[in-house]
Parts: sequence; structure tokens; C-alpha cells
Amino acid sequence: MSQSIDVKHELNLIKGLFFLFGLLIMSWVPRFPEVKANLKLTNGEFGSIVSMGAFGNLVALLTIGHLVHKYGARWILHIASLLLAISLIFLTHSTSSFLFLFFIIIQGGAISAFHISINSQGFFFQDRTKRQIITLLSGFWSSGALISSMIAGLLVDRVALGTYTNFLAGLCFVVMTLIIIRLSPNLVKANINPNSEHSARDMFKGFKIDASVSAALMLVIMLEYAVSDWAAIFVKEDMNILSGIHTLPYILFTLAMIIGRLNLHNLLPHFSIDYLVVRAALLSGLSFLAGILAVSITGTSNKTLVLIILSISFTVAGLGSSFLGPSVMNAANTRSKFPSSVVIGQIGVINIVLVFVMRWVIAWTAQATSLSIALCIPALMLLAAPYFSKIFKSA
Repeated sequence: MSQSIDVKHELNLIKGLFFLFGLLIMSWVPRFPEVKANLKLTNGEFGSIVSMGAFGNLVALLTIGHLVHKYGARWILHIASLLLAISLIFLTHSTSSFLFLFFIIIQGGAISAFHISINSQGFFFQDRTKRQIITLLSGFWSSGALISSMIAGLLVDRVALGTYTNFLAGLCFVVMTLIIIRLSPNLVKANINPNSEHSARDMFKGFKIDASVSAALMLVIMLEYAVSDWAAIFVKEDMNILSGIHTLPYILFTLAMIIGRLNLHNLLPHFSIDYLVVRAALLSGLSFLAGILAVSITGTSNKTLVLIILSISFTVAGLGSSFLGPSVMNAANTRSKFPSSVVIGQIGVINIVLVFVMRWVIAWTAQATSLSIALCIPALMLLAAPYFSKIFKSA
């Protein structure tokens, strides 16, 4: 058996997995307009079918936390990374809505499985070393998403969508597999303590909805979901910005999230987390609303002005919302008596249901009115997030 690796090397490998996770699952998001065109769907239909990945999310969230605690993280990570690569290839080649629906559900389950496993590893490392790293690791996830967005934007109209995702899925899968193998001595192991045994039945019997945490998490992450789902379509189709350039606001949003996540630790010695959350949520929500309102007033005739407004708005919104989601998850872990893998699953179950509903609301609001109006919904939700800042006082 391989020997344990030192703390520094372990953290670098975990960072690498978070980076590749973001790179892989976000690689097709900037090219959603092409995917939507392949499927010949309206905004409402496309938004609805993409959100169906929540069914896969839900199954994984109900089971994977228990499996990681009982059997360890290694094989969950291997299987999830394989399914992520396979589903991405099929999703970007499909012209059949039925086939697309099947693989969006598979991808949803794989994303949640990998998410639970790798975040459990992050909490395991954090508990052993007493270093706050969850927000930092989220920054590496966002870095992967950013690189992926930049590559996708550069290759639009140059490399076919299918060719691009085939190569990227294969590359990411191979590298992730090698990292998991190298990290295996330090991965979360199968539980051998009968006093801390949690059966699947116990998870359901002990299932507890932390209403404040669930509400806070939904309010703070919906903007990131909405930007991922709709930013490329909104900028390209509604604002008539050229292909390639249309990914700039999304890229800046993601870059700002990375900056915020990687630098939160510099603010914590000077400000409490609840103080930062309140101000960051208000900053993010108001900035995003201002940008949408401004381009609605100015119209699309001056495309340079539109792109500047959206770039500034998305950048400030990304910076403000950067650490909100990871901070809520950290609070959830602190407030719960369950193992971190189970906490992630339990919190995720109720949240994925709420997010599923909200993604449908945003999609069909866009279909019935406009994307400009629909994108105001997650921004308004952020403005309500400060009400739940009390969850951090006990974290």
C-alpha cells in the first residue's frame, strides 16, 4: 500500500481535484447557445430540461454521504469522474431531447457524488490540520471554471463543440484518475468505529432540515446558477454581442469569485463572517440588478457600452457572492452532529429541491417575459440573504 503523503502535497492534490472538477463540469456552459440550437428548444424548454439534472442530484445527495462514510471516498471519486466525462460527451453531441434528458440526470448525480466526496475530503483535511480551507478550495473550483470559460470562448466558431468536449473530457478523466490514485492513502477511509456507524436508514430517521441554513444557501447560490445557465445566452442572443466576446461577463464574474474565495482568509482576522456576509450579499445583489436595469434602459444599439456595463456589473456581483455559498456550508457542518459527508448530503437534498423549483421559475419567467426580468430574480434573492446571517454566530 502507498504511504501517506505530507500535508502540503495532500492539499495541492485536493486543490488539483477541485480545479479539474470545475474545469470539466463548466466546460460546456459558455457554449449553451450551441447546445440549445442543436436541440432546437426555446428558452423555457432548454432551461427546464437542464434543470432536470436535479433528479440525479437528489438521488446522489440521499445516498452518497452515507456511502462515503461507510466505504470511504476513493471509489466514489473514480466512478463519479468517469460518469462526468461520459455524460459531458453525450450532452454536447446530442440532438435528441430524450437522450439529453437521460444524460443530464446522469451528470447531475455524478456532480453531486463528486461534490460530496471531495468536500468531505476537504472537511477531513480541515479537521486534521485546523486550517480553514473550504472557501479556498472553492476558489480552485472557480479557477477551473474560469479557465474552461476562457478556452470555450476562444474556440467558439473555431473548434466544433463535440471535438472540444471529447478532448477535454478524456484529458480531465485521466488526470483526475491519477490524482485520486496518488491521494488514496490520505482519502477518507471506510468507517470502522461501530459507535459512529450511520446506516442509510439512520440517515433518513435522523434527517433534519436546518431551515435557516437551507434558506440561506438557496438565496446565496441562485445567482451563480443563473449566471451559469443564462449569461452566455443573455449576452449573445438578447444583447446581440458577437460569439467569443459574449463570454466576457461570465468570465469576469467567475474571476471575481476566484479572487474573493482565495482572499477571504485575509479579511477574517479583521471582520466577523456574519458582517462580511451581509455586506457582500447586498453588494452582489444591487450590482447585478443595476447592470441588468442599465442595459435595459440603454438598449443594444451601442454594443460596446452594453458590454462595459455588464462586465462591471458581473464583476462586482461575482466578488460579492464569491464566498457566500462555501461559508454557509461551513456553518452547516459546524452546526450539525453528523459526519461532514452526511451533512453535505442532507443540506443538499432540501436545497436541490428548492434550486430545481427556482431554475424552473427563472426559465419560464424568461420564456413568458424576458431574460432581463428573469435574471432579476436571483439578484433580489441575494438581498434577502442578510436576514439569515445569524447562522454564522454559532459557527
